[in-house]
This record gives sequence, C-alpha cells and structure tokens, in this order.
Amino acid sequence: MRRRAFIGLVAAGMAVPALAQDSGAFPVTIPHALGETVIEAAPERILTIGWLTQDVVLALGQVPIAIPYQGWGGDENGVLPWVNDALEALGAALPVRINFDSGLPIEEIAGLAPDLILAPYSDLNQNQYELLSAIVPTLAYAEAPWSGTWQDITLVVGAALGQPDAAQALVDGVAEQLATIAAAHPEFAGKSFTFGYYEPNSGNVGIYVATDPRVQMLTDLGLEMSPGSAALPVDRGFYVDTSLEMLDSMDADVFITWHASQEELDAFRATPLVQLFPPVREGRHIGLVDDRFVMATSAPSVLSIPWSMDLLVPELSAVLSR
Repeated sequence: MRRRAFIGLVAAGMAVPALAQDSGAFPVTIPHALGETVIEAAPERILTIGWLTQDVVLALGQVPIAIPYQGWGGDENGVLPWVNDALEALGAALPVRINFDSGLPIEEIAGLAPDLILAPYSDLNQNQYELLSAIVPTLAYAEAPWSGTWQDITLVVGAALGQPDAAQALVDGVAEQLATIAAAHPEFAGKSFTFGYYEPNSGNVGIYVATDPRVQMLTDLGLEMSPGSAALPVDRGFYVDTSLEMLDSMDADVFITWHASQEELDAFRATPLVQLFPPVREGRHIGLVDDRFVMATSAPSVLSIPWSMDLLVPELSAVLSR
C-alpha cells in the first residue's frame, strides 16, 4: 500500500503537474488566526512547517524546497514513508529537512530564500508569525494551533498554491475512498470510539477531542465519538487529560491508544485501573506502536490516509465484528 497510495492518486487524475495553477488564482488573500496572508503570484520556493502540509503540496504535484525533519515515524533522513513515495513518483530529490524540535530556526529558514511559508497545521505563535512574515508571506492555522480537518488543510493549501480545483479533487477522491471502505464495513456504522495517548507514569490518558484530525478520520469511516470524548471541551487544545480513575467515562465500542514502544503498551495494559476499563478487559483495545502508523493516524492527510487504511481497517474490523 505504501507506494500505491500516491500512485493511486495520480492514476485517478488527482495529482497535477507542478505549477499548474488555475486561471485567475492570483493574487489571493487568505485570512487566518494570526493575520492575513496575501500571495501575489504563483510560489516557486515553498517551505512547510508543522504536519500534513508537505503531503498536500506533493499531492498537488509540487515539491517544497524544505519540509520538517520527522524523527518520529521518519526514516534515517527524517522523511515519512508516504512522503518518500510521493517524491519517488514525482521523480524529485529530497527537499531540505529542517529540525524544529528546538524552536524556529529563523536564520536557516531565511537562508533558504522561500517565497511562501505554509504552516496551516502547526503551533506557530504570533511573534514567530510576525518574524516569518517580515521575510516572506506566511500562512498560519485558521483558528487554533494544531487544529483543522484534513479537508480544510488540503483546500487552504490548494488556494495558496493557486490550485483550488485540484485540491478539491484530492479531497473528493480520498473522501470517496473512505466512503467505499465504510460501505464495505457495515460493522463500523454507529460504533463508538475513544482515541487517546498515555504518558507513562502520568496517571492520565490524553483523550483527543472533536477538533483533532485523527478523530475526524475515524468519523469519516462511519464511527462515532464516545459520549464521554464527544463532551470534552475543544477550546483547551487537541486533547484533554483524563485520570485513570475517570477512564470509565470514556467507555466505547473500541478504545485506541498510541505508545512509544511495545513495552509502554504492555505496561499500560498491566496497570490495574486500565485492566478494569471494559474495552481493555474485553479485548476491544487497539494499541498502536509502529511509529509510522502512529504518524499516519496522528496527521491524516490526502497521502497518509490511503497509506494507513491497509493497517487500520483490519484492526478495527477485528474488534467491531465481535
């Protein structure tokens, strides 16, 4: 499935030649949470910050000059597998990888001379945005850090690149794939899920809320958020810490968590309060430990969603068919 995900998009006519902008696409003005970005002409040197964005740029047939270094889930070059597949299909060399783990390297970014910075799914703050905007037009998130659906991210990147019609075709194509999977798996319809992450020894499970894209991807497959997770506030970030003592309030037909290693997953399942939680006790718990798979579900995009379905769907079906 890895390389087939991108090739399938190409075959469906959803990827387009580089710089094939729609007529009259520029100038374009895009408002967002940190300001307003005006893009006067078709960008040629695109730099991406955060998650998801480089996937959309590549799916639109363009190659960024620089993308984030991805230590978690990436290969020895810090590149995610579906990104590698897209680069190979486009016959393109690896872009520069920028490590953002220690902050925003302004001088490195400026030295690459981008003509557009895309950060629609990131945690860029106001000061960072203003510093970057003084160098080059910079696009931030629509409402809040680390928020926005994969559909919205795709469409706003398409607008910024002058390819709104191609971006809509990407969204429609992946939505059709998800709808086809949902139709083939009626056991998903209306079943509830809770998606979370356990920090070892913390005593809490971070439960993802409705604005998180991994939650939205599961609802696209026909599942529904558990009542407990659906009731969580969405104005405190993309997850809410829930104590193990309150875990029962997150009961669901399937409970999904991700972990840094198999050892951490085993330790989580061995925790007495977790063992009492019905989805764990009854074998309705899916623990994700493959870091590539974790990233594919944590940052679902028009490239990572098709890549992940061969792994995710059988696991969901095995639990929900019981």
